[in-house]
Formats: sequence, structure tokens, C-alpha cells
Amino acid sequence: MKISHDSTSAKAQPAFSHPHQARFTMRGFVGNRIYVNQENWLLRFPEANPNMLQVFRDRDRTPRPKITPWCGEYPGKYLIGAVQCWRLTHAPRLRRHLEAFVADLIAVQDEDGYLGPHPRSERLTGRAYPSEGLGDYLDKWGVWGGALWDVWGHYHCMLGLLLWYEETRDPSVLAACRRAADYVCARFLDTGDRIALAGAEEKNMSVIHTFLLLYRHTGEPRYLQMAREIEQEWEAPGGGDYVRTALAGKEFYETPRPRWESLPDLQAIPELYYITGDEKYRRAAEHIWWSILRTDRHNTGGFSSDEQAVGNPFDRRPIETCCTVAWMAYSVDILRLTGNPVVADELELSTFNATFASQHPSGRWWTYNTPMDGDRRAFVHTHNWQCHPGGPELNCCQANAPRAVGMLSEWAILPTSDGSGCALNYYGEGRLSIRLAGAKGRVDFIQTTAYPRDGKVLIRIGIREPARFTVWLRIPQWSRHTKATVKGQPVISIIPGTYLAVERDWRDGDCILLELDMSLYYWIGEKESEGLTSIYRGPILLAYDERFNAGDARSMPSLSMENLQYCEEEWSAVPAPWMLLKFSVAGVQDVLLCDFASAGACGTRYRTWLPLLGMGGDLTRPETCAWAARHKNQDS
Repeated sequence: MKISHDSTSAKAQPAFSHPHQARFTMRGFVGNRIYVNQENWLLRFPEANPNMLQVFRDRDRTPRPKITPWCGEYPGKYLIGAVQCWRLTHAPRLRRHLEAFVADLIAVQDEDGYLGPHPRSERLTGRAYPSEGLGDYLDKWGVWGGALWDVWGHYHCMLGLLLWYEETRDPSVLAACRRAADYVCARFLDTGDRIALAGAEEKNMSVIHTFLLLYRHTGEPRYLQMAREIEQEWEAPGGGDYVRTALAGKEFYETPRPRWESLPDLQAIPELYYITGDEKYRRAAEHIWWSILRTDRHNTGGFSSDEQAVGNPFDRRPIETCCTVAWMAYSVDILRLTGNPVVADELELSTFNATFASQHPSGRWWTYNTPMDGDRRAFVHTHNWQCHPGGPELNCCQANAPRAVGMLSEWAILPTSDGSGCALNYYGEGRLSIRLAGAKGRVDFIQTTAYPRDGKVLIRIGIREPARFTVWLRIPQWSRHTKATVKGQPVISIIPGTYLAVERDWRDGDCILLELDMSLYYWIGEKESEGLTSIYRGPILLAYDERFNAGDARSMPSLSMENLQYCEEEWSAVPAPWMLLKFSVAGVQDVLLCDFASAGACGTRYRTWLPLLGMGGDLTRPETCAWAARHKNQDS
């Protein structure tokens, strides 16, 4: 979100502001994934699935339609991701498409402000009537209990509208968002009823996040009052008790509501800190983030096991795409709050691995589960019960997944809160442009690099007139031996896991050369992955894919630390991998390892927990996990 943290409404400031009016030109592998997401998914999704909005129009028809309890989320999830992706491309076709979609969404809003698919007798607190067999299935999962996720659907629609308003400043869009907020207030504020009455507590209480954002935009006291009442409900039976459990030092998976849908609730905690200035919110938000990193972030950068935190990153149950999206959204907020580059490392890991692995290279479908070992399947292969007639691709993950790509616009480059400089978090071929205090027009950061296939990143500054500002260069924690030169002058004392601050008078054409250490590093498996190891090169998790090897993934030959030599291998067949490395194995055929994002794209089996002989010692753990373990008691 782009929020204006002005001095009149905020008692605390984040380390980084949102990149207002930033422009992005991503090339190479990442640029292509952004392009196919726009062309083959975002631009065609509403037309291919018109039932997404039709169920809103048909909400009071009889007999009552049989729909999923959460189908009201689909338009909002789609809109959030589409707006964020538009920020990356500023494509005129996508803008026109979004203008039409938002107009249709506003048109299906009821006169009283209701923005959902359920009849008047059931709105917000009613019971759901899903298709035959689905209710029993959901109850078996423990995610339903018959409750509507109607306020949850409003949360996503309101957030999508607010995002679009920030880009267009169209008053009709903000008005629609406020009508929906007022409808929720009319039902729960000063009425004696609680949102907990709706059931599905962690889902429906998530609307606190949008109420706080709306308060920051409008100054409307009722929105803050609504948010503070939901905050009180966190501590009541059925609530997640997020702040108190965090301050007590509990891990997130030990809280009453550890499912992934709690993460939008968690996004409200930094907003409460900005509004109140109370340090307890900052401490709680940071503690929860570090807890999830330590206990539930998988080797792929994905979050959750069977849709919730369980305290075991080696758990082999499904890693849902929605869960990873929520983890990334929370990470963006924590990056802005703290200015800690380790959080940006995590966003890079999740984007380059879990996100691009959940997206087929064609951009035509997304996964529900993106396992550490296994195969890639479109959501419709396993969970097509969510779709409706007229909406064959409607499901939670395919509506939500583009948001993980679009969030690049929220962390790739970030201005400091005082505007005196910016953090360069994203490395890759292309151009990032941003406005900074004291600089005339936008400042361009033009990158020439093959990263992450190579560690050399040449950054040329483009600026109209000389200006003084600070460039904060992210030094990844896995880059143990980094070199940097500014205008040919070497920089000393570069520390992994920090920002390298370069303050100077910049002129057009000034260059920074960054040389990152692309040595392999490892995560030794435990529990379900005992005796196995994950291998990383830079931010990329490596995988054994049957497409590139003659052997079965389940019986791949063991690699050895004694002679772990490799070379890059070219592969011309489509889809081409982002990275392909050939490792020599004595006495057997060479082993080819590709980037995780490309693994399984052709339907072949793959694995990321690999047999690697000769492992041992703390230094072989990946820097992300080792760093988190060392700072377990210092997350505040």
C-alpha cells in the first residue's frame, strides 16, 4: 500500500516510505515473467471468468446459489494483484482494462454499500450453503464450520479499491470503498454485535487492516474506532491474541489462530504502531515476523504447511500459494517498518523461487501447492471444486497469485522516510526510477547484469542535474565476500546482511559496480528431510529435475562435498531454465541442477532436498536460518 505518513496523523514513521511515482523496466527472466503474467493472465482473467462478478449480481435470486463461503474474495484479490502489476508496467492496455473492471465492481455494489455475493438474509454473519459434499470437505479441514467469509471478502475488495484510488485519485473509487466500510460499521459498530459473530474469526477480523489504512487516508474517526474494537476482539475467545502472545515470546505457530489468513490481521499491527506510536506494536510485529522465518519458512521461500504455521519448515504437506503471498505482503510491511535488509533478502528468495515456481512459464496458470519435492500441478488439477459455472478458473490462489509478482513494485526500490536517499533492494537487468528530495526529476538506476546467474551488477546513475543523496545498496547475507567500487574507487568493510550506504554528490553517468559472492551455500535437513541438503547459489534454490537428467528424481545419485565442482550448461529447449548447472559425480552420469522456478515446468518430477555426502557443521546452514537463530532473542 502507498500510505502518506504525514506528521499530522502519524506518531511514528517507518524506515522506508512507499515508492511514490516509481517506474520500473524489468528485463530478462523477471521481465518476461511480468509480461506473460500481464498478457496471458491479468488481461484475460475477468473475461474468461465472468461469474466472478455475476455471483454479486445474482445474490438475491432464488433458489440460493451454491457457492464457496469465500467466493466474495475473488474480485478483490484479482484487483489487488492487477494494480500492483500495473505499477510495474504502466501499460495503457492494462490501465484501460482495470478502469473497466473497477467500474463493473462498483456497479455490483448494493445501494447500502454491501459488496459481496450473499443474499440479504445471510450477509456478513449468515451461514454458507456450498455445493454438495463441499461443506463436509471443508469441515474436515477445520476451516469452515458453516460460516461465511463475507467480511473477509469485503476486506479484499476494499483493499483493491483503495489501491486503485491511490493510483488514480478517482473520488468515485474512494467513495465505493467508504460505502463498503460504512456498511460494515453499521453492522458492528455501537450495535452490541462483534465481528466474531460472523465466525471464521481470523478471516473476517482481517478487515481491521483496511480500516486502519482508510483512517490514514480520510481521518474518519469511526474507521479507527472500528479497528480498535476488532483489536479488542483479538484478545477475546475466538481471536488470535497476536500482540499479547508475541510480547510474551510465543512463536506464531503457538498462537490461537496460526492459519495463514491471520497474516492480514498481522499487517494491521505496524499500522497501529504508526497511528499510536506505542512501541509494543513494533516489538510484536517484528517478533512475529522472525518467528515465522525461524519456524515455518520453507527452503523455497514459501510459507505454511497445509495452510497454517506448524513450527516445522521441513513439513511435506502442501505449501499453498495464497500463504506465500500473505507472507510476502507481511514482509513488505516489516521491511518498511524496520529498514532491515534481511527482510529484503527474504522477499527476493520468495519471489525468485516460490513465486515464479507457482507461475507456469507461459503465464497461463498457477499452482495451489508448490512443494519442495514433487511435481507442479495447476490448481484445477487438485482443487477445481472452487470453480463455478462461468468461472472455470475461479479459486483462491489463481485470483491471488499475481500479487506476489506485483509486490516487486513495493520493495524493489524504496525511498527513506525523509526522502534523502533510497534503498536499492532489487538486482536485475533493467531500470528503476524514483523521485528523491533535492534531485530534479526522477533518478534512474540502470542495471547491466546477468544476476542472479552472475554476481556482477553494474549500476549507472541517470540524473538531469547533479544532486546529493544516499544510495543504500543491499548486501545479501549469503554474499560473504562482496566487492564494490564507486566511480572506480573501491569500498572497504562491506558486511553481509546490511545496507552499504553510499552518500555523495551524484552526476549523470556515475557508476557503481557490485560484485556479489555467488559461492554455493547449504541448508542441512532435519526431521522429514533428515540426511538431505538444500543447495543455493545466490538467491536461487537448486533442484534436481527429471527433465534434465536421465535418472528418477527419487533415486538421484549422491553428490559429494569433497569434489563439488560445477559449470553452467546451456539448454535451448522451451521453456528454458533460468539457471542450469552441471555437477560431476565420479563413476556415474553428471547431475544437472536447475533453478527451482523452472523445476517441474514440463510436468516432470523434481526435488530440492538432495543427497549430499560430507555435510556437517553450522557453517553449512543457509545464512537466512543461521542469522535468524542467532537473533532469536533480539527480534525487537
